[in-house]
Amino acid sequence: MSLFLCLPLVLTSASAREAPLPPDRAFAFSWQRHGDQVRLNWRMPKGYYLYRAHIEAKDASGRSLPVKTPAGRIKPDPTFGPTEVYYGTARASFRHAGPVRLTYRGCQEDGLCYIPITVVIPALQERPRP
Repeated sequence: MSLFLCLPLVLTSASAREAPLPPDRAFAFSWQRHGDQVRLNWRMPKGYYLYRAHIEAKDASGRSLPVKTPAGRIKPDPTFGPTEVYYGTARASFRHAGPVRLTYRGCQEDGLCYIPITVVIPALQERPRP
């Protein structure tokens, strides 16, 4: 009889889990360029997080660019072990005038982890001389 009493609770909690959001909604990304300074921003809804160590920038030749990020919160991760993550918002910056391939990765809490997401940030456009 106790099995029948517990079954509705199991079904309720399993059905309460939401389907994962598409990557662009799970990790709403924007950037701004001021000269060679590039500022990156992410917004994640509740239940999503971004890995600090998985924010990587590379120039057109594939060389890594140093990315500045603030400290994150330590999360015990079953795949990567204790790692720093961002909840809610994240920011980063780097300096580079050329085009940049930016890659980042995050997960849904107690759900799936997304494949790495890569975006291209275009080069600084020089203004034509008169």
